[in-house]
Amino acid sequence: MTLTKFARAFIGGAVAFTLANIVSNILFFQLGHGILFANEQQSGKMIAVLFEMDPLPLMFTNGPFYLGLAALVGAVHGLVFLWIEPALARGVVWRGLSFAVILWALMALYFEFHTPFNMFGEPPALVAVELGFWAIILAVEGLVLSLIYGKGRDIRQR
Repeated sequence: MTLTKFARAFIGGAVAFTLANIVSNILFFQLGHGILFANEQQSGKMIAVLFEMDPLPLMFTNGPFYLGLAALVGAVHGLVFLWIEPALARGVVWRGLSFAVILWALMALYFEFHTPFNMFGEPPALVAVELGFWAIILAVEGLVLSLIYGKGRDIRQR
């Protein structure tokens, strides 16, 4: 591993995750607002936690700080990408999408099951919409990270 690949993965992860967070906010809170939050089927507990109960989520009360922390999470994603990159599909697009599938399967599925569905009582149909949004968000993250990372390594060179 070269220092250049390490830096690209670290910085690429931070940039990709930050962009994915922006896409997330657009999908969930602008385009999806009517489906997810202005829907009479939505759990009152979910609405209360997001919009009514103090303290409100950090992403609403201190967006810049939240995005800064998100960039650190993204840097960790970038380092995981660096570690598993030789085993991912070849080519920038397929590599980015394969990383997105891994994130979706390991992160989004559990999060949506555990928090919105289990803890907040969100209806399964709305959880399904959110899982679709997560697929888009994580595809953005994976593709941007893969693009910034650049040419990959051949697994046979390990």
